[in-house]
Amino acid sequence: MTSAPYTELVQITHRFYYYLDEWRYTDLVALMREDGVWHRQGKILKGHAQVLAALKERPRTQIIRHVITNAFLEEADETSATLRAYLTAYRFDDGTQHKPPVTIPGPFRLLLVRKRFVREGNAWKIAEAAGVTEFEIAAGK
Repeated sequence: MTSAPYTELVQITHRFYYYLDEWRYTDLVALMREDGVWHRQGKILKGHAQVLAALKERPRTQIIRHVITNAFLEEADETSATLRAYLTAYRFDDGTQHKPPVTIPGPFRLLLVRKRFVREGNAWKIAEAAGVTEFEIAAGK
């Protein structure tokens, strides 16, 4: 296993969740293969069109931040790699628009995420993304 793509794959993963938090869905899907799969909230989203359609259903009153930690390469070679990490989500949504900062009681949930990447030319693309909830935080709203 090589660690050469580690930094690049972590950066792509950070961008993925930043774009999600910032409503930049076109930028988010650009990080994925055209036929990429995202296992999200009990649904399997295949391809850019399904991902975009699902994301457009997110409430615009929501303020959310996804924090990635403990990332490591589970496996990697010249053309594919799998990255695992913890994702802690912080969320606020009372149904109205707010500008940060807002007060929240704590994190919303913690997930173990897996991103499978493939190399397309000179770029790494997300081929499959999944997350398993490890903790639901009782105080989260």
